[in-house]
Amino acid sequence: MALPQPLPKVPSTDEIVPAMQRIISQYNTVRKVILQTVTPSTASFDNVLYPLAQVENSVQGEHGMIYMLQYGSPSLATQEAFNQAHKLFVEAQASWTMDERFFKLLRAARENPDFERLDVESRHLLEKELLSYRHAGHGLLSPSELEEYSKQRMEIANLERRFQQSLARENGGVWFTLDELDGLPAEELAKWKDGSGERSRENQTSTGLKFVPFANGGTFAVLTYAKRSETRKRMFLEDNMKLGENKPVLEAIIKRRAAQAHLLKYPHHAAFRLERRMMKTMQWLEDFLGQLRQTLCLCGREEIKVLQHRRLKDLQESGQYAERRAAEKFPPWDKRYYERLVEQEFDIDQTTISEFFPLERTATGMLDIFSSLLELRFEPVPTENLNEDVIWHDTVRVFSVWDTKCGGFIGYLYFDLLWRENKYRGNQSVNIQCGYLKPDGNRQHPSTILMCSFPTSTPTTCALLKHHQVVTLFHEMGHGIHDLLAKTRYVHFHGYRLPPDFGEMPSVMLENWCWMPDVLKRLSCHYTTLNDNYLVEWRKQHPGGSDPPKEIPEDLVNRLVKHRYFNRGLYHLYQLSISIFDLQIHSLKAQTEIAELNVQKLWYDLREEIEGMDFSECRDGFAFGTFTHLTAGYDVCYYAYLCRSCTAMAQDLFFSVFAEAPYNKDSWDRYRRHILEQGGSQQDLLKMLEDFLGRPPNMNALVEGLARGAN
Repeated sequence: MALPQPLPKVPSTDEIVPAMQRIISQYNTVRKVILQTVTPSTASFDNVLYPLAQVENSVQGEHGMIYMLQYGSPSLATQEAFNQAHKLFVEAQASWTMDERFFKLLRAARENPDFERLDVESRHLLEKELLSYRHAGHGLLSPSELEEYSKQRMEIANLERRFQQSLARENGGVWFTLDELDGLPAEELAKWKDGSGERSRENQTSTGLKFVPFANGGTFAVLTYAKRSETRKRMFLEDNMKLGENKPVLEAIIKRRAAQAHLLKYPHHAAFRLERRMMKTMQWLEDFLGQLRQTLCLCGREEIKVLQHRRLKDLQESGQYAERRAAEKFPPWDKRYYERLVEQEFDIDQTTISEFFPLERTATGMLDIFSSLLELRFEPVPTENLNEDVIWHDTVRVFSVWDTKCGGFIGYLYFDLLWRENKYRGNQSVNIQCGYLKPDGNRQHPSTILMCSFPTSTPTTCALLKHHQVVTLFHEMGHGIHDLLAKTRYVHFHGYRLPPDFGEMPSVMLENWCWMPDVLKRLSCHYTTLNDNYLVEWRKQHPGGSDPPKEIPEDLVNRLVKHRYFNRGLYHLYQLSISIFDLQIHSLKAQTEIAELNVQKLWYDLREEIEGMDFSECRDGFAFGTFTHLTAGYDVCYYAYLCRSCTAMAQDLFFSVFAEAPYNKDSWDRYRRHILEQGGSQQDLLKMLEDFLGRPPNMNALVEGLARGAN
């Protein structure tokens, strides 16, 4: 079958480093010509930056595929080849930004009167590139200082890679007896290997043991279902101890970042990073987080009281109450378990709910929703077009995306949704090929991936999603749609290539659809309708009972939606504690503060103070070693992720534009044109949103939304 645009090619392991060398060579060739032919007196955007923007446009697809392999390739050899290639590119970037001659040309191009006559996106590109050179020390540092500064940047990049690799390759877990795992659903137990041929922690034969991995949903399942508090505690504490090797790596990164910021005359790394964020000032950020802390902590304490009341009832019934000296304190390993029990009192069973959201069917159902909202069409690319040259794993699916209004091709959307060994542990949208405007006026269409790690199937069921995972998938798909619909001139601003404190907003706004009863019913189907064998197994497990309904029952949906805001205060407090941790470790000014920083103590102090749980037995752990955002470009920006400013803007946008008419075609068309298609091309993103809303955004909308839900 002929495809509207060739699928991006996946390089073999041996091709990765030569491909990166070829990309670097193209940049070097163009830069050399610019430096030979342009002087500060003749410098303009057209002869200094535009030629390099054209190189970036042309090579980004190949570069993007190489970059993706660090997350998606199952091969450690391929990941190592990426590391070598990435190191080459980082070194090349360092050499480019060290070039003072080029800095002077960029500065002269900015001062050229023709600058004001450029289109908005071109002006933004030049301003951003000039800031990159200033952030590299130009205008402040001597040549020898520039060289040392560049060397330190390389060391930080290498440390960040080490942190990420440790996280991706972590494969620990805990051996439990079946008695210890009492309460775990059979389908969860079936996923984990038994102890045949292994030895237990007591050095006894391991018959009846199960190895529960920290990854692939293992920790979450034990904390949610295990009836024994000792089992939950052990799982939590051992999970908490993983990745201790990331502690010194993170500490080294923090110290080097602080030193780099000081060298450039910034008070701290946070001030340095905020220049590239939508929210530019520390004062605004500190005030905003402080206001949320004051408001949300009250909400969280009330939610802890509800969970603690349920917990103490359990302890009394089991005769353990008198044995618990700290019964008045709430341990973090009991949070998810008692959330589930309280949900059951609301007659909400997340396991039952998950049976109506088989992963593949739910994901394609989401495509149907985006089709109707944004007038798109998603067509599966036939399997005969998907060989090892264009996909990196046999579970990957690809869709061509079309505009139903004009019939035009938009791009490709990939699904890579399941956990596997050596794969990125989180859920994200990853761009392979950005869209851009070619010199001949035609458009290169984008390709983007939903790169997720949802738990795999069991022997008797397919992969199923809890409701919170349905929300996560819809969120990430929102990023993918944003990426597909963007129409920018340069790849530099394509899709959600914009400050994260704005870039998360569209996807956070979309999460509201996952709480609409009609949407949940539309997405649902009982997994047994997908395969006769599933139904046979279901009947074995439910002898004498009737077959399950084909879609989620209306009363179950209504109960779920009714209690949407249950424990949302604690959810936001978790996000808040991490946001403040991110800000504090990066806002140290004095050398003594930096030298004396105890990352471990600060992490658990903040979590205990803000979330209101007792972390006293966890303080020798390394949970911060799993905080991937700190080393993946989200440093001094976690406040934007799912929570904080972007959530406030997202809720404001939803309630003012979509809440009363969530399927209004005119609203969606305007949103597509004025927000999604703009990508990161607009320099003033708050003004872009303000123009769309017709007023300044309401930054209190998060707290107001929680209050609305509580009432």
